[in-house]
Amino acid sequence: MNHLLEVKLRYNHGKRMGGPILRNLSKDREVTVEKIQQLQKNLRTVVRYYESMPKYMSGYLIDVNYNDIIAKSKRISELLKPSGKQTNDVIVGARFSDAPKGQENHIITYYVDEQTIQKTLEKLEEIKKFLVEELDGRAVRENFNEEKGKKNDLNYEGYSSKSVIRNLIVDCSVVESLSVPSVIASEYKGSFLLTFFQTENSLSEILEKLDIDRYRYPYVFYGKDTLSVTWDLYQVLQDKVPYMISMISPDLSQLNPEMFNQSKQKPERIIPKPSNEPTIGVIDTFFDEGVYFSEWVKNVDYLDEFESIGGKRVSRDHGTEVTSIIVDGPGLNPWLDDGCGRFKVRHFGVCEDRISVSRLVNKIKKIVNENPDIHVWNLSLGTEDEVSKNFISYDGSVLDELQSNKNIIFVVSGTNDNRSMKNNMLRVGSPADSLNSLVVNSVKRNGLPASYTREGTVLSFFNKPDVSYYGGDYEENERIKVCSPAGIEDVYGTSFAAPWIARKLSFLIDIMGFPREVAKALIIDSAAGWEFKKSTYKIQNQIGYGIVPIKISDILESDNREIRFVLYGTASSYITSNYSIPVPRDSDNKYPFIARATLCYFPPCSRAQGVDYTSRELSLKFGRVNRRGEINDINENIQDEEGHAVDERQSRKEFRKWENTKFISRILKNNRVLSSYEERLWGISIVSKERLATSMTKDLNFGVVITLREINGINRIQDFITACTLRGWIVNEIKMENRLTLYHKNQEEIILD
Repeated sequence: MNHLLEVKLRYNHGKRMGGPILRNLSKDREVTVEKIQQLQKNLRTVVRYYESMPKYMSGYLIDVNYNDIIAKSKRISELLKPSGKQTNDVIVGARFSDAPKGQENHIITYYVDEQTIQKTLEKLEEIKKFLVEELDGRAVRENFNEEKGKKNDLNYEGYSSKSVIRNLIVDCSVVESLSVPSVIASEYKGSFLLTFFQTENSLSEILEKLDIDRYRYPYVFYGKDTLSVTWDLYQVLQDKVPYMISMISPDLSQLNPEMFNQSKQKPERIIPKPSNEPTIGVIDTFFDEGVYFSEWVKNVDYLDEFESIGGKRVSRDHGTEVTSIIVDGPGLNPWLDDGCGRFKVRHFGVCEDRISVSRLVNKIKKIVNENPDIHVWNLSLGTEDEVSKNFISYDGSVLDELQSNKNIIFVVSGTNDNRSMKNNMLRVGSPADSLNSLVVNSVKRNGLPASYTREGTVLSFFNKPDVSYYGGDYEENERIKVCSPAGIEDVYGTSFAAPWIARKLSFLIDIMGFPREVAKALIIDSAAGWEFKKSTYKIQNQIGYGIVPIKISDILESDNREIRFVLYGTASSYITSNYSIPVPRDSDNKYPFIARATLCYFPPCSRAQGVDYTSRELSLKFGRVNRRGEINDINENIQDEEGHAVDERQSRKEFRKWENTKFISRILKNNRVLSSYEERLWGISIVSKERLATSMTKDLNFGVVITLREINGINRIQDFITACTLRGWIVNEIKMENRLTLYHKNQEEIILD
């Protein structure tokens, strides 16, 4: 077996080249006078609606219904443009139209003032006149195609500038209609989390203007734009200001129930006392300190001032069972011995079996802030309700924010479907829609999805769950053994798949010393392997990128025919690259390799932006450097290359644009060697883009795992190490025994006399 390599490259950082690109209509789009009249009518209807309603805000919330999944560069730029601002600056939300999967279009909400509305009506009148006088009432792509030189002598005298007219017409070509925001009302009868579009008024000011009696309609603020409300208050708000409500979700998180085997065994296990093992954080139901492994657990019943368990019996089953896997899972389940050893746990019992989402996230934020030494957190709580198609859950967004700002990673269970009758497959429940977290679903021993499996994707295309692991199933021989207060039990559920992955992540981060970005990439890459593009992708909405190997050695080692190495870097500019990776060649000066690569990063996110949730995009290219000095990407990624037009829908589908995990691979059916293009090397590039900002506001770390497989079975790893060393790069062979020894040495206490 070959050891995993850690290669410390020197990256080049560059700015985006070239000036602004002139916008033009798509080939299949046209703008007619009738289309302009329709948009004018839409806008006047919006104005009349707001004039007929009580005034609770100074401006207008307007939905722009686009006719496609729209890229940032193709959003409207002149329509609804406020004075002194860009149109993108007044976006307050985004969602998808209610259409079959794969046919959804963007609906983006803008908040503009009355002057902007009037100015837009004037602009529409102007381009209507321009269409009639200069283009016979109809504009198409060729009218503005400067390369062909046809009709470029249009007369703009008496109109706004040429660029303004052009942009107005292009804007109208991508807009289907304009309307008042309307979020579908909920039929749920419990308490709600309501999120409002951001206007110049705070939530408290809006409630004051609405004359809401807090004693009659109790509510709680969560952040600057979200309220926890009762059903009665929800009805009042839905009646008075439906256009101000951007998101609606139930305010309840609970133990997603699993079935338990009734037969219990009293544990006879004896384990050594804890020493200097790493600590994993567990946020769950309460922990029972009477179990055999309690010395390994620092237990905190994390109750706030509104909660009290008094003298009643409190269930401590679920939390104790989850923690038993983290501490002693392989001892209880020898067939799942991962080679990671045991882990200490800091266990925070936050509820008995259910808790409001809003209260849970407040506890999670406090717990994480008070325990900065913990890098890996296990969260096996979730909701029975499906996540929305149009926004990330409140609890999922809080996990994403924490992971964007802190050096931590959450492992989240994928939630269970325990309905007796299953006519359809449920989407995952929150917070399994957290994009920065590692979300884990459950499979049977044979690798098939468990009977209670729920599915992704999230926001139409984000790949959740990330991976799967063995979490048991209904049949008795499929169950996972755990320790509860009553003894050893046989259980199943995603709750018991997640902690196995938390163990592996802690081993990689706390013992092996990998950054969390690299550790997450290693887990996902090991699950995907060479099979993802061959078969796994067909059920990726149920098992993610695949099943993580049981043995940690299978993540840290590879076949003798493979060169597997990790890279770590920081995206601090538009492009971060290295074009001189010395992949070994054969005697004919060819590259006898197939390849795959996995990229992970933890971007900032904005829940207020709805489906346009991730604020930062890193695009990955890896492959041979061709004669033009460009990378022949193994995934044929051309979206950032000059002269190549790739629409947003295609970029998201084929290149996973805006997703924070990128997995690419190139598998050749005939296993043929690859040309070396006059002995050029291989390269990697990371292109960074922001959703709304015009420049990079913060450095973003990334981790990449690259695997090269020699098609003739020859072990060329030493050639690769030597070539990297000759370039002055540091190459470390990751040997588990050495890293374990180093970890224990670093944990020893030195007593000075």
